[in-house]
Amino acid sequence: MNSFCIIANSSRDIDYELSGKICKYLKDKGAKCILDKSFSNNDKYRYTNPDLIPEDVECVITVGGDGTLLQAARDLIEKNVLFLGINKGNLGFLAQNCNIDIDRMLDRLLNGDYKIEERMMLKGCVKRNGKVLSENVALNDIVIHRYGGIRISDYKVYVNDLFLNEYHADGLICATPTGSTAYSLSAGGPVVEPNANLMVMTPICAHSINGRSIIFSDKDMISVLIKEPRYLKNEKDIVAFDGYAETVLEPDDVVIINKSDLCTKMIKLDDSSFLQVLKDKMGEK
Repeated sequence: MNSFCIIANSSRDIDYELSGKICKYLKDKGAKCILDKSFSNNDKYRYTNPDLIPEDVECVITVGGDGTLLQAARDLIEKNVLFLGINKGNLGFLAQNCNIDIDRMLDRLLNGDYKIEERMMLKGCVKRNGKVLSENVALNDIVIHRYGGIRISDYKVYVNDLFLNEYHADGLICATPTGSTAYSLSAGGPVVEPNANLMVMTPICAHSINGRSIIFSDKDMISVLIKEPRYLKNEKDIVAFDGYAETVLEPDDVVIINKSDLCTKMIKLDDSSFLQVLKDKMGEK
């Protein structure tokens, strides 16, 4: 591997200090590497305009937190590239620790000494009056939640066109195994081994004693019908993909969620198991 692109979160990597060092090291070793600060803060893409990525780029290195890697993976979903995240953020389940020996890590990249993990993604489609209004993909989760205000919303959930349940809640999270340690975990959902193939649906603050997470097969299709608000008619819901790409929903809209045909290919350089990473991140000794 000898062609790289670095995408950095400038609020984490101040003055692109670490990104610059990585870029220089790779170039000094004879590799091709670009660090273009114009990748950030554009209107259409959260971090990266895929049209600006050279076709021969094999690996995208993100410097920031898990959010930086998530958005880069979504922005570059049509590119056949590998992703390596370097953590300059907080918890960091996806990104490698920036305190490790960066030079040794980069040498392993250059020498092809790494493993590749394929992470499942979700596809979401919003239908209004039977027509597709918007669609997008997510590596972590697709979240439907109330848009402003503090009143709970009503959702009717169908699985494979069969009625499952009606939820009175602040929202619903549909997460991948990768996303099980994100918002879903905060809402009381289970932790899932990230290489699994399944979906986790977790209600957010459900007004019910049985509002628990449900695990579905990756072959299932989840449909969420947005119901008419019970009180103020101008209350809305919203659907977000990995926290962005939001669409405001109307009553009777349907959000259809299933496994995407696309996946994110992530580079793994250390030999630690997911359970060890989980133990370290959760602060257990």
